[in-house]
Amino acid sequence: MENLLSLAIFLPLLNAATLAFIRDERFAKLSAIASSVVVFIISLILYLNFDFSKEGFQFETQIPWIKPLGISYHVGLDGMAVSLILMTALLFMAVFVWSIRVEDRPVLYTALFLMLEAACIGVFSALDLFLFYIFWEGMLIPMYFIIGFWGHERKVYAANKFFLYTFFGSLFLLLGLASIVVYGLFQTGTISFDYFYHLGLDYPLALQMVVFLLFGLAFAIKVPMWPFHTWLPDAHVEAPTAGSVILAGVLLKMGTFGFVRYSLPMFPEASKYYIPLIFTLSVIAIIYAAMMAIAQNHMKRLIAYSSISHMGIVTLGTFAFDGNALNGAIYMMVAHGLSSAALFFAAGFIYDRIHSYNMNDLGGLAKYVPTFTILFFVSGLAGIGLPGLASFVAEFLILLGTFKLHPIWAFIAGTGMILGAAYFLYMFKRVMLEEETISEHRREKWRALRDVEVHHIVPFVLILFSAFLMGLYPAPFVKIMEHTTKLVLGG
Repeated sequence: MENLLSLAIFLPLLNAATLAFIRDERFAKLSAIASSVVVFIISLILYLNFDFSKEGFQFETQIPWIKPLGISYHVGLDGMAVSLILMTALLFMAVFVWSIRVEDRPVLYTALFLMLEAACIGVFSALDLFLFYIFWEGMLIPMYFIIGFWGHERKVYAANKFFLYTFFGSLFLLLGLASIVVYGLFQTGTISFDYFYHLGLDYPLALQMVVFLLFGLAFAIKVPMWPFHTWLPDAHVEAPTAGSVILAGVLLKMGTFGFVRYSLPMFPEASKYYIPLIFTLSVIAIIYAAMMAIAQNHMKRLIAYSSISHMGIVTLGTFAFDGNALNGAIYMMVAHGLSSAALFFAAGFIYDRIHSYNMNDLGGLAKYVPTFTILFFVSGLAGIGLPGLASFVAEFLILLGTFKLHPIWAFIAGTGMILGAAYFLYMFKRVMLEEETISEHRREKWRALRDVEVHHIVPFVLILFSAFLMGLYPAPFVKIMEHTTKLVLGG
């Protein structure tokens, strides 16, 4: 069973390497779908076999790598990691199905997404700090080229901005890693990058305060937290549909994952000290980004700002230091991954049919693409947290847990849910309704539109079914995620 995790990491890489020799477009697309299905099945097996009643990490594999530096290939899963990996595998499977019609350099396109999938699963499963950093940085390269090669008008600018912001944060992460490794060497005489080794060290408060900020800056840029958010709207606007799906659904979760995996358990005193700072930045992100979303005319920019707002709710719950709030934050990582992916797929469908994301160019589409209209509307409801869908459970847990100790912060953050409904309904009305305001020329054009096809329906069904399942029957998902909460907060 332990080897299945390594197989999930390296199977996409092996497939990508195969494409370097077999440069056949049809083979590339079909093999990517096949390998993503296998990775999803592996992830599902790991998830279903995860024992949430057992303490500690599971499915561990540790193989010495660079012995003089105490570096090893060490991977394993807790409740949060196995949940995020299952979501990651699901979204990559959906992306490969959606991209079956890609005609621009499909072999390279597929290979880059396969490498990105391996890096994402690696980040969530690494239990060696050096290995974690390798996967963290490795994710940058394929996403940079995905945006830069298959993006829109300002794709090179957006790709460079994405790379520079993330790489800038990674340098501080590297400094933070070096700081605790050197401290461990001075304290024990042993140099090691093992996660559990550092988890067992008692860092002095001064070191915690500094390293928390070094780690935190890297994670805050990735989330992204306000005011480090400005790269995200540009990256989403210019990225291809599949790139936006993975960027919002998976990559943003690496920042909040980092806070839960590293900042809270390694630097507990510093984490408590910086609660006012984190709460302030989180609430600003929730309100400011939601209001910015309402002001947008570009669909993808609106959805990008909604992601910033939702991730603000996640960071709020993460640092509330309450079991329910942290459960909700982890739940929200998965719930937002699903809903944001569905919304970006919806925006991508509209662009494929009309070649515009500008809401001024749209309107009245509901009458002509009825199946898509239903899928789009349900995707939006998943995003705003309608009861019965995953985001509602997540937001409820976060606000419930936060309200115990920080009622004012919870009340302010709760207004973000109202604003979320406002910006989605605004977008839906502008894009799908208002038929009476569009010209006769546009009506004629809309009549020729084709509704969703099989390669569109499959991703929507996979994602929305998961969102409903997590919303209607949350108990088993919460129990697995609570495994991480107990490791971090105790209990």
